[in-house]
Amino acid sequence: FPRKRVVYLTSEQFTNEVISSIATARMGEFRHKYRTVDVLLIDDVQFLAGKDRTKEEFFHTFNALHEINKQIVISSDRPPKEIPTLEDRLRSRFEWGLIADIQPPDFETRLAILHSKLGNNGSLIPEEVLSFIAQKVQRNIRELEGALTRVQAFAAVHQRQVDEEEAARLLSDIIPAGTRKPINVERIQVLVADYYNVTLEDMKGKRRDKHIVFPRQVAMYLVREETPSSLPAIGKAFGGRDHTTALHSIEKIANELKEDERLRYEVQSIREKLYVQ
Repeated sequence: FPRKRVVYLTSEQFTNEVISSIATARMGEFRHKYRTVDVLLIDDVQFLAGKDRTKEEFFHTFNALHEINKQIVISSDRPPKEIPTLEDRLRSRFEWGLIADIQPPDFETRLAILHSKLGNNGSLIPEEVLSFIAQKVQRNIRELEGALTRVQAFAAVHQRQVDEEEAARLLSDIIPAGTRKPINVERIQVLVADYYNVTLEDMKGKRRDKHIVFPRQVAMYLVREETPSSLPAIGKAFGGRDHTTALHSIEKIANELKEDERLRYEVQSIREKLYVQ
């Protein structure tokens, strides 16, 4: 945003500034600071719930910026309607704008992020090590970048390539041995089959019953998102189907996720099982 005044802070920082400004009788400065920006970004807004004075200040800040057509971006770990003790007047304002469900980055996105962050020592980090990091470090981008930085630092100091075994040792506190099962096609099939109460045989089989086809499509989508499997390999793993069938299933679920809040919840629930088990 060239020539725009952009302010980013967490809800905790906003709360602390409210408290400090009240204590020092400088609320006028506080209000001027936040009600004259072009873009205000507040992270973890769910933590405002239950903090009456902070909610009051944020309510009036929101209104002031909205009235002069400025942009407000807020993030939360849940939709506005699911934030407990949040006042209706704030909840309604949070729902005025676009609500986007941000999912954890999939395998391909994580790998692309690693490639973009390689820098000058890229030749010392082979592709299989990047894939290993992308496969194992799944929780958030900060942790992903931190893992790459650690491996790169080791490679730079020793001026040689790092192999997968060394990467695992360097990242042992992030991905301790045995704490997470590998994410692969079969594990996704098992988790999805269990979630939707269908058998693994049906998941891999030829039956076209609706209550089986849908979980199978969800599983194909997750395999594509969370593993490096190709479309032909995905089709083969699900009853020997061809790659066009796999592609159709994946695109169908991807499109439905844009509109179906319940499906987003279901897919996220399965993903969480993948990440923590």
